[in-house]
Amino acid sequence: MSREQRLAEIDLLRRFVTPRRQERMDQVLAARTRHITLAVEDIFQPHNGSAILRSCDAFGVQDVHIIENRNRYRINPGVELGTSQWLTVHRYGLPGPDPSGPEEPPRATLACIEALRARGYRIVATTPHRRDVTPREISLEQGPLALLFGTEKEGLTDTALAAADEYLRIPMTGFVESLNISVSAAVTLHTLTERLRESSLDWQIPREEQEHLLHRWLFGSVRHAREIISRELPSGPDRP
Repeated sequence: MSREQRLAEIDLLRRFVTPRRQERMDQVLAARTRHITLAVEDIFQPHNGSAILRSCDAFGVQDVHIIENRNRYRINPGVELGTSQWLTVHRYGLPGPDPSGPEEPPRATLACIEALRARGYRIVATTPHRRDVTPREISLEQGPLALLFGTEKEGLTDTALAAADEYLRIPMTGFVESLNISVSAAVTLHTLTERLRESSLDWQIPREEQEHLLHRWLFGSVRHAREIISRELPSGPDRP
């Protein structure tokens, strides 16, 4: 789809949402970022996976990367509350069985890390390490961050840990040594996105990418959007 066509469809579909809804979409888009992204490896509890999606939406992190070596990432609608429709979700692995043998690195993890590196991300494993830093200490200026979170019981795989450029831990002062994964993600994202928005970095999503997202959001928000576009615009509809 050409940019001209996309903008025409945006202008048309805006007429079918309330001014308040339009304003909210614009505000959310302006606060979205891809400077920080999040990847989760083999999460198997639906309420944790769903809570992570809510946290990403709440703190303005647009992209979530789902690694499914052994466990399918399932959503609990009562927890997720529809937030996935506003996010860009990338999936690696299932539905077929992982062809990796027990001694081989999990291929979905490798595929995700390769894709993140190709986009220029620093790979940050969220786990205690002798070279770890806290969310307040890690540099935001050295490039975009991809935060890797592992399974609830076992944490990140050896493959993910070995591929990491940096390691991040949440400082704690109590008797517990770890937090629930969805809580860890929320705490980390809150601190990092707050720091990001206070920085001088160009952290917002570029204008044309915002247009792609707004087009998709409007398409999902307006009933019979395809039929409306077919009727009103001579070039016909294209899905986002």
